[in-house]
Amino acid sequence: MLSFVDLFGSVAVAETLSISGAAVSAAIAADNVAVALYFAMLFALSPVGEAKDAVAVIDKDAEGLTDPESVESATNNSISLSSLAVAVSTSSLLVTVGGILSRALLPKGTSALPLTSVLTVAAATAFPKFFQSLRSAGTAVGILCIQMFFAASGAAGSIRMVLQQAPSLFAFSVLQIGVHFGVLIGFGRLLGLPKRELFLASNANVGGPTTAAAMAQAKEWKTLVLPALLVGILGYATATAIALALGPILLRLPQVKLF
Repeated sequence: MLSFVDLFGSVAVAETLSISGAAVSAAIAADNVAVALYFAMLFALSPVGEAKDAVAVIDKDAEGLTDPESVESATNNSISLSSLAVAVSTSSLLVTVGGILSRALLPKGTSALPLTSVLTVAAATAFPKFFQSLRSAGTAVGILCIQMFFAASGAAGSIRMVLQQAPSLFAFSVLQIGVHFGVLIGFGRLLGLPKRELFLASNANVGGPTTAAAMAQAKEWKTLVLPALLVGILGYATATAIALALGPILLRLPQVKLF
């Protein structure tokens, strides 16, 4: 579950299903190792640079950079104390409203993270200009928070503990990713889809929108950065809900120890 819902979705599922912190930390530690190795393989297999048919699209989009409104938007989209304050205040408001709506609309004990994510996407869709102005400040705050999250998760987990006491977590993560890669690449190539798009879709599925967008940027796939983000967000919206629905069913199944 962890690889395909990503860390934040996993926290939401763990919170809803009352899974112990030790189990979550061990799962995150095991998954991080498997995902890091997988991302290294994806980057090695992926070509650098846009496809030839995408160059014309990039050149056409570049023409808009000389537009006065585009230049003004890029100038105003800088990081300042006021923009940081507005970004933090907006995110705090969305989290608060998401928590209130979750308690009012969802079953007791359900995490507020899925509904907060949906609420954020809806707000960004309804007020694109406002959220566009917070892009740089929001990205800076988000990077800081996600690094703190990774540090806290890593401090609570131990790779040696995972391999000694719960190797099935690591084996399951590797099995998930292996099946995912085989099915995606197999069917994708049968349908004639470009390899770069398949690799990016795989990254978005395993790592989420942030890692997928980072990969597109690093590989200079400029036309695929936004689609990578959208596909990753779609995964958040669907996979987390599916995991929450399947959680009670899976917990009732008999447990089988592989190791």
